[in-house]
Amino acid sequence: MNPKYIIFLILFLLLFLSKVSHAEKLYMLTDKNCLYCMVWEKEIGKIYPKTDISKQYPLSRVYVNNDIENLKQKIFNTNLTPTFVFVKDNKEIGRIEGFSNPEMFWWQVDEIIENY
Repeated sequence: MNPKYIIFLILFLLLFLSKVSHAEKLYMLTDKNCLYCMVWEKEIGKIYPKTDISKQYPLSRVYVNNDIENLKQKIFNTNLTPTFVFVKDNKEIGRIEGFSNPEMFWWQVDEIIENY
């Protein structure tokens, strides 16, 4: 299958699902080989669904691999994993690129939500 069709299909599904399921969403651009993604999953990934923030911004992971490497650049305009993109009413309201530690992550999340 042509990679352009794959990218188009993924973009269509992301936009369709975001309109159908929630007006607000948190997308996590991740890679199974990303060390910082693995650390985030270990330190935050298991507790995020239990937070009040997850009720407002449910997490949707977008996995990248060699077949769709350009997806990061085309849809999310980044080359960095993990990247967290907050979407409200189908518009990006904030993003976090990278992960250093839980305290910094939650501080950035609070800043994005409070400033919107």
